[in-house]
Amino acid sequence: MDERWVRALRAQFPVTEKTAFFDIAYENCGSRFAREAMERFYEDKAAVGPGLVKAGGAGKGPAIEVIARTRARLARFLGAPDIRRIAFTKNTNEGVNLLLQGFPFRRGDSVVVGDLEHASVLMPCLNVRRLGAECRVARSPDGCTLPEELLLSAADGTTRIMVVSAVQSCSGYQLDLKRLAGECHTRGIYLIVDGIQALGFRRMDVSDLGIDALTASCYKGLLATEGVGFLYCAQALMEQVAPVFAADSPALGIDRESWSITCPDPGDARKLENGTISFMGIYGLDAGLERLMEIGMDRVERHVSDCFEYLYRGLEGLGFVIDTPFLPARRCHSLLVREQRSQELVDYCLERGVLFSRGRDGHVRISVAPFTTRGDMDKLLDTFRQWKQA
Repeated sequence: MDERWVRALRAQFPVTEKTAFFDIAYENCGSRFAREAMERFYEDKAAVGPGLVKAGGAGKGPAIEVIARTRARLARFLGAPDIRRIAFTKNTNEGVNLLLQGFPFRRGDSVVVGDLEHASVLMPCLNVRRLGAECRVARSPDGCTLPEELLLSAADGTTRIMVVSAVQSCSGYQLDLKRLAGECHTRGIYLIVDGIQALGFRRMDVSDLGIDALTASCYKGLLATEGVGFLYCAQALMEQVAPVFAADSPALGIDRESWSITCPDPGDARKLENGTISFMGIYGLDAGLERLMEIGMDRVERHVSDCFEYLYRGLEGLGFVIDTPFLPARRCHSLLVREQRSQELVDYCLERGVLFSRGRDGHVRISVAPFTTRGDMDKLLDTFRQWKQA
């Protein structure tokens, strides 16, 4: 379980010197390699001289190369066909908003979303009402799971778009995206996915899954930092989406004869980028992707799954009830554990060097990282045992 790559990756995260870290479902707390990459951004920013290439909002000098490299690396990581399917954003919410606010809804159209979704997903869906569309909210039967059948039962002939999370933030419940995408497409529905709780913990190949769009922030499993995100969008959907922000980008320009905005390729996702993008954040993302791709997502996914199972069985053995499914197809990296005194347990454990988050009412949320070790997990289980005995 504690392979050399796990220990080496763990050493890159200073938070692990202070605590046994189980809070990556909230954030990764920052790495040395991302910090070094962002420091290189400032060095590159000052690297001026004859022949310096400038690209307006796309930066200058070495930054242009880093942005191009990161976009290409991200496309490979996601299994996207080419870089034109990738736009940089600030966060998950911006990606969802860009698609929904730019989509040509007609009065009477509908969007389907689940009630378990994070506000970053739910609010943009509710906001389509201002465009004349209806937002239908599918209800979870137990506050933890929301199967594909229930999402699809909320859709009908008016539904144009369904928005879901690959893995639920609140419960760790994982959808069968390939099956859901296939069902959506037979009904003429586009499927937009929030990937923040899945990316960096399991392989996600957008071409194999058949999803129409994937958006995420990068400060969790992608091992970058806040302020940078991305949007992948398949050509068929992107060709229908109008830019919410009309800004100078690799995909948009101005015809100064007709005084109109030009977009030579309506399927180019870069048309949605809002002017100057997060250069420094992209440097950090490039470093995070480089690490994950060097390790290999098959190895990361196996390790995360092994850690999940070890903690699940250990916590059950202590008498705790876990609401996240154990079935591998229905879980990823986080466990929703019942505890009525949830905030007291969070504080008790943090005082003893174990970090995780309070979950929804009456629960705590424990999440394993690619760099979680056996020692970290044993420390958490020992602390939970002490809590039970106190």
